[in-house]
Amino acid sequence: MKGLSFVLLVLLLMMPDGEGTDPDMQYWTCGYRGLCRRFCYAQEYFVGHHGCPRRYRCCAIRS
Repeated sequence: MKGLSFVLLVLLLMMPDGEGTDPDMQYWTCGYRGLCRRFCYAQEYFVGHHGCPRRYRCCAIRS
């Protein structure tokens, strides 16, 4: 029973948590309720560099 608990614990620790899985995104917010990314996804549009660090752009979701 202890071995099974240990294996389950290791498997749970190895699973991604859903946050931080996008390596090109920083958690800085910018204008128009967007996020700072290096490249915008297809469902987003580029609004400028409003408050983003160097080499990042503000990507907002299309509505």
